[in-house]
Amino acid sequence: MTAVLPATGPTTVAAVDLDRTLIYSASAAGTTEGLQVVEHLDGAPLSSATPASWELLAELSRRAVLVPVTTRTEAQYGRVRLPVVPRYALCGNGGVLLADGVRDPDWDAWAAATAAEAAPLPELLAPLEAVAGEPWVRTVRAAEGLFGYLVAHSRDGIPEDWLAATTDAATAAGATLSVQGRKVYVVPAGLSKAAGLLRLRRLLAGEGPAPRLLCAGDSLLDAPMLLAADAAVRPAHGELHEQGWTGARVAVTDATGAAAGEEIVRWLLARA
Repeated sequence: MTAVLPATGPTTVAAVDLDRTLIYSASAAGTTEGLQVVEHLDGAPLSSATPASWELLAELSRRAVLVPVTTRTEAQYGRVRLPVVPRYALCGNGGVLLADGVRDPDWDAWAAATAAEAAPLPELLAPLEAVAGEPWVRTVRAAEGLFGYLVAHSRDGIPEDWLAATTDAATAAGATLSVQGRKVYVVPAGLSKAAGLLRLRRLLAGEGPAPRLLCAGDSLLDAPMLLAADAAVRPAHGELHEQGWTGARVAVTDATGAAAGEEIVRWLLARA
């Protein structure tokens, strides 16, 4: 990690969640007209953003250290075509650090030790695998050997009683449950975007002052990161919005869908 740190610490870090914050599936975007495809899967368009947000994101990366912070695995993150290649990216809910596109092994060791503070991964996966054969479930997977998630065919198809029971089981196992669209994540509580980002912030600071931290995100897994920021913004949609969640230094967009993604980049750029 030390070899890729700057000689002098940056003044501002802009940490941005990807899905439903910066990039959007067709169902989450609100519209497909005029959007720029930024991710393909098996040759088919998967995620988009407004062209303006992509242009502004390149400008943001010139004014601040842009750090994508995502629950996606390294491979899933690699499908997204950003207008610039960020020097740092946090994948696996903070459990994987890419520095100049290269995975950092020391960070992997830290993440494994942190995840070990919760129940073993098979125990975290058990409530998800117990319903893997149900018609509403598309797939159940482990991510980076650190946490598990379930993908349903639709958000409406996920039984609320199962969610409640699985939330209780996750809490008892030292984990956090989060619903993001049709995905249900069960993640060790200590393995958070906030923990990873604050660790990276300390490393970037070196012996100097910590850089100012700007954050954006839409889900329960983003909430600690937003609260830890010097200033933050969330879209007027998603898991946090549905719960009416806010914070003293957390702004909320006027727009929803892909338009909110553009508003978020403009908000960050105005403060970088």
